[in-house]
Amino acid sequence: MKQHNRAFTLIELLVVIAIVALLVSILMPSLSAARNQAKGSVCLSNLKRLGVGMVMYMNSSRDQFPPFRLKKTKPTPEAPVYATKWGRQQPRWHWFLDPEEVGPVIDPEPFQDEIESSGGFGDNSIGKNGESGVAMTNKYFLCPSLKDEFEFDERNGAYGYNYQYLGNAKQESDPNRWDNFPVGSARIRSAGQTVLFADSRGAGRPHGKHSYTLDPPRLAVERNAKNFGPGINDVAPGLDPQLYRYSPVEMRHGTRGNVVFVDAHAEVMTPEELGYQLNKDGIPVPILDPLNESYTASNKLWNGEAYDQMAVEHRP
Repeated sequence: MKQHNRAFTLIELLVVIAIVALLVSILMPSLSAARNQAKGSVCLSNLKRLGVGMVMYMNSSRDQFPPFRLKKTKPTPEAPVYATKWGRQQPRWHWFLDPEEVGPVIDPEPFQDEIESSGGFGDNSIGKNGESGVAMTNKYFLCPSLKDEFEFDERNGAYGYNYQYLGNAKQESDPNRWDNFPVGSARIRSAGQTVLFADSRGAGRPHGKHSYTLDPPRLAVERNAKNFGPGINDVAPGLDPQLYRYSPVEMRHGTRGNVVFVDAHAEVMTPEELGYQLNKDGIPVPILDPLNESYTASNKLWNGEAYDQMAVEHRP
């Protein structure tokens, strides 16, 4: 008996293609959401590891938090430049979290020639293979959701430190002393309600410069803070310097940001949960002078006390 092989008609092929295209369009948002969720989970894991690294650092450092950056060995203009055991000069907070569980934020080996010749390396150093002295190589300091020119930049990268309350080694209040450093763990009454590190924005949107400093909702005037982290030159052209000379938590994972607390537990939080006051566009507003402003911002999750008396007294 003669058999006939039946082929698909053009209409049948078009129907199949349309069905496949429809299924792809339905699945793509789910796949994108799953991918973003996975990136957020990696970021949260990184922050947890940094939180554990901080606990270990403090255990070996008289229970004191590190400075956000230490430029001098003493809080005087004449003091020599401070350098870590790796030869890193004027190190930022990342360099103090170097036990085996975290490791140095930048591999010092490519800079060995420079370290041997000058005794150290810094932001402007160039290693023997062309590596920059500010390019992070340790994956734990990188957020997979941050993919731009600042991805590997130690100064302008993914995570910031609650420096105003935990380690402000600026000398803006008095040239002969640090503004708020060293800070001991005894000052922290509620470790589980005190921000340590978080996704940070810097002075731009959606991401910007000077993000290794993480600013609270209002200036910590009660801890001698005079300014927020970023300087006027960090603000991207076309942005309002009053609004963007500021480094709040960046909501890099949907509408929320990843945060690790002093007790090393981590959460995903909204700006409102973190105490920020938002403008009509949903952008955090920096409260510069809490004594003369009426505001809804609160530093209760930043100051170590889980309560912000100043905010309560100045609520509208």
